[in-house]
Amino acid sequence: MQSPSNSSDKFYSDLPIFRDFLGVSDEKNFHDVPEDWLVVVSDIKGSTKAIESGRYKDVNILGASSIIAVLNCVQNIEIPFVFGGDGASFVVPESCRKPVEKALNGARRLAHCSFNMELRVGMVPVKVILEGGFRTQIAKMQVSPWGTLAMFSGGGLAYAEKLIKDPETSATYEIQPDLDDKEDHDLFEGLECRWEPIVSKKGETLCLMVLARGGNELKSAESYANFIEEIRKIYGPQRDYSPVSPSQMKVTLDSKLLASETKVRIFNKNLLTCLAYPVLLRLSCIPGRIIFKFRLKVGEMDGGEYLNTLTKNSDFQKFDDTLRMTIDSNPEQRKKLVEYLEAQKEGGSIILWNSNFRFSTNDVYGF
Repeated sequence: MQSPSNSSDKFYSDLPIFRDFLGVSDEKNFHDVPEDWLVVVSDIKGSTKAIESGRYKDVNILGASSIIAVLNCVQNIEIPFVFGGDGASFVVPESCRKPVEKALNGARRLAHCSFNMELRVGMVPVKVILEGGFRTQIAKMQVSPWGTLAMFSGGGLAYAEKLIKDPETSATYEIQPDLDDKEDHDLFEGLECRWEPIVSKKGETLCLMVLARGGNELKSAESYANFIEEIRKIYGPQRDYSPVSPSQMKVTLDSKLLASETKVRIFNKNLLTCLAYPVLLRLSCIPGRIIFKFRLKVGEMDGGEYLNTLTKNSDFQKFDDTLRMTIDSNPEQRKKLVEYLEAQKEGGSIILWNSNFRFSTNDVYGF
């Protein structure tokens, strides 16, 4: 489903890895993406209003759907991406242009036909980003023996998103619709969202974005390093502030919570599949609930190991020019963190921070 590869296609798969999130503050971990690669962006138009109206689950699963579609269409090349909740950003080699266009056109049709939403999708060459005065750099963090997360810096992703959204330039970089949907049937194979909402262990789930003051890369890196160290002083080691742990993961049997996955998985399928899938999905959740609750081993499935890996692979802390974290917090810890951030903002170390807190996390997806 993809074009023959060339020498730069292995750029991301060959990158060195780091294991401590503090590594996002070390510029040595970031590497320039080849000029012949592409920055790809998908996002849902009007997502804020949709979330405010209670459709956060639909918004999230559409963002995840664009990821699974791309991964299914490009299976022989490791593709770096970052999930943004209402969409995703990817960096792909030129050889993957056609399959990625096919994948995101399928995701756009899914959004329109099954969710009555509009998915914006576009591509910007890295060369254009360089000409605009920005860089696209990637670092690769290992989070489990089987999982890595891509971290981005240089401003390239934000600049690409601006070009794709700006009415004056969007036509140049938008992925043109493809009316041929004959091969959409398996685009979303493997996407699962079958977990109950995750309730905070400490009372609050804090969603945080921090942007260091620009103009001096070394100073910004120092600000991010200091912030991460402060997080660890307030909250302790990573396992103490991660919002997701194996003990919190429970397979749901609620048909309402399974509805979004159902919409994705029956898209473009025949009538029999559309009728049978909701029933079969709910039935399959019953043994899953038992296996994961009691950490059973059934054949090649090890319930305990699966949950450990899934939670380690969670992207609750990431970096894409802005440091983003989802933290399990109590009110006293939040108060200390806010005081620290306000002091840093007044002192000029950070230019922006924003947060909100709620009592359950975003959904956890399986790919």
